Amino acid sequence: MRFVLVCSLIAASASIHAEPASAPPAATTVTATRRAELDVLKLEEGVWDAAIEFPPDAPGGAPTKMSGVQTNTFVTGNGWIKNDFAVDAKYGGHGTWGFDPKKGKYVGIWVDSNQDYIRVDEGTFDAKTQTMTWSSELRQPDPYPPAKYRMTEAFKGDTRVLTMTAIGARSGKEVPLGTIVFTRRR
Repeated sequence: MRFVLVCSLIAASASIHAEPASAPPAATTVTATRRAELDVLKLEEGVWDAAIEFPPDAPGGAPTKMSGVQTNTFVTGNGWIKNDFAVDAKYGGHGTWGFDPKKGKYVGIWVDSNQDYIRVDEGTFDAKTQTMTWSSELRQPDPYPPAKYRMTEAFKGDTRVLTMTAIGARSGKEVPLGTIVFTRRR
């Protein structure tokens, strides 16, 4: 009986995998699409000096300013970019992102010294404005629900401006979290 069951499972598995595959899109279309996706990732390649500014802790207070260095390198056949970010030797973060053709979006993960979880991001690129918009969730201390998190990154040659915003889960209110101006090193 066991032998019959195993043979039935093998036959069922073979029939599932025996379905004819649909023809892939024309190579020129895939190549052109892939090239456009990689061109967006190449906008971030290199070593960048970061000028960071966080809003004041209290009304009328001064913003907090810091500096850092971000290094973005391609990995895995140039389809993914890896990010290493250090700020004033007090903060470290690491991320990886690329384009997910099934989702039709850019996807990424992020970990850093301020979080105890892996943040998962999804992004879209607007070629006309040269702007990448990422969204994800930020965990909040219990009992608060996660807040929506948005990062908007405007590309201007060898300068990128990243604006970070949290959106309250209950209030829907947007709260500015900070801005980073990245300048590519020569």
